[in-house]
Amino acid sequence: MKKYYAAAISAFIIWGFFSIPLRALKGYAAGEILYFRILFSAIILLVIVLGFKKKDLKKDWALFSSLTKTSRLEVIGLTLAGGALLTLNWLTFIYIVNNINIKTASFSYLICPVITAVLGYLLIKERLSPLQWFAVVLCTLSCIVMGINSTSELGYSVLTAFTYALYLITQRRNQGFDRMIMLCIQVLFSFLILNFFYDQLVVSIPVAPDFYAIIASIAVIFTILPLFLNLFALNRINSATIGILMYLNPLFNFSVAFIVFNEGISSVQLIGYIIIGIALILFNIPNFKKLKTAVGKM
Repeated sequence: MKKYYAAAISAFIIWGFFSIPLRALKGYAAGEILYFRILFSAIILLVIVLGFKKKDLKKDWALFSSLTKTSRLEVIGLTLAGGALLTLNWLTFIYIVNNINIKTASFSYLICPVITAVLGYLLIKERLSPLQWFAVVLCTLSCIVMGINSTSELGYSVLTAFTYALYLITQRRNQGFDRMIMLCIQVLFSFLILNFFYDQLVVSIPVAPDFYAIIASIAVIFTILPLFLNLFALNRINSATIGILMYLNPLFNFSVAFIVFNEGISSVQLIGYIIIGIALILFNIPNFKKLKTAVGKM
């Protein structure tokens, strides 16, 4: 069991340092970074799926063929919607890191699990306890406080969190298929979308070798590798525990913002972060208990 926890923790720590290679590409437009990140990721995922997951491809095709026409259309719709949501989420995250600040990007993933839970209640009827609803109210208050500091920064944070939360909800409804294969399809669809907007995204094709070296590292180290680790962990660790470990990502993101890039924090922002911290503790009390029980069984 320890190796599954190690995999999950490693995935979120890796994502926590994602802002470092992104900042190395600050001189390039967010659209250019996204386009080539998706291109490299699509190539790598295709190699993985076609080279190592042929049996899973056959199983997924057999499952898809056995569904009714309505169910097949739902699977296609959810899969493609996931690809579109990932595209928007990755674009906004890259833009925030390189054009606003890392703290704003980190705040997005602090509020993301709470937004996911609310969308889960609204869209797929998942239950929330009274204590969790109180935490949602505190989270909303935190967003209002953060909005006082900068409405635009809050808007980008909420958009980034909302797109990823909606992605998670749509994929919860899309069950039974190999996650890596579904991700490959979504990344390929994302690349198709980006090509429709190529002229707006890519002003000029980068020629610096450093650009492609960093993009390749982003595709391998900060996209494919943590996704592999996360998928591996999900084989034995429940989603509630993963939800707790997910907070390692913004924690390390904040550390990078303050220590590496010397980003400051205002008194208003500090109040907002304290409120969201209290909200997250209250919201995750049931998950803390589950995590304690799981760790005790290791």
